[in-house]
Amino acid sequence: MSESTLEASFKEYVYRINKVIDYIRLNIEKDICLGELADVSNFSKFHFHRIFRAMTGVTPNDFIVKMKLGRAEYILNNNSEATISNIAYLSGFSSSSTFSKSFKKEYFVSPSKWREQRQNSKIEHVLKKKASHIAPIFNTSKTINMELTTKKKIEIIELDDLPVIYVRNLSIHVHDSEGFSKMFDTLMKWATPKGLLNFPATKALTVYRSMPDDNGLLQADACLSVPEEINGEGVIGKTIIKGGKYAVLHKEGTLDECFKAWNYLYKEWFPKSSYQPDDRGVFLNHLNDAKAHPKGMHIFDMCISIKSL
Repeated sequence: MSESTLEASFKEYVYRINKVIDYIRLNIEKDICLGELADVSNFSKFHFHRIFRAMTGVTPNDFIVKMKLGRAEYILNNNSEATISNIAYLSGFSSSSTFSKSFKKEYFVSPSKWREQRQNSKIEHVLKKKASHIAPIFNTSKTINMELTTKKKIEIIELDDLPVIYVRNLSIHVHDSEGFSKMFDTLMKWATPKGLLNFPATKALTVYRSMPDDNGLLQADACLSVPEEINGEGVIGKTIIKGGKYAVLHKEGTLDECFKAWNYLYKEWFPKSSYQPDDRGVFLNHLNDAKAHPKGMHIFDMCISIKSL
């Protein structure tokens, strides 16, 4: 088999597994069976389990549980009013007991104990897990220079569903700036000859699909907005960023200043805003190439999905 044929085959496998991951994410609250995932992938039901595990490192069932737990952790951390039973339902568990058992196995404490321990240290715990990379989420510093953030207006806007192509990494370290750069390079090389780049109309986004684990690893997509009729291929996937209500903070500054702005949003703005984070997630809309900025500044919109308290 020629090298080009091998490469095409690998890209097709990646494309199919990404379709399965997108399907899981969009249907996480449902009871998903392996048969329907095999159908989505267009692999044989007999072979799908082994293929998925070979490509992702985990079984389909383990992957589903980890995604459910990721959603549950997010709700626990950001919605103090949600009951454990409600969180179990929203995260796709069949019962609160099943949820509690799975959660304790992964996090070594019960969901209620997790929430109790995070009541006064939640933000610091989350921020401690984040670090600098091409598209940072939070600041690792606990000190906020309020002068840098309070002058910035936070807009509440309604966004439409946004079709995007993406390059996905299921286990990228938060420090891996080179890895994130390569993800965007791959997207650009695929999109450029197809005439899909038309900045600033084309949006370059980093979408966070999970919280970092204790080793600093997370799931993230580097994305470019595209017309609805465009489809991905190979390692280039296609999905929809869900629209709805978002809090948006426009920022220009050094990475350190940008980190502090994230910190401000979660620690200062949310508690006084009458909103809470929604589980549609967080993304950055990159508005410049910092390397081309005369002062090396990063310019982007920080977008956090929200809902009323």
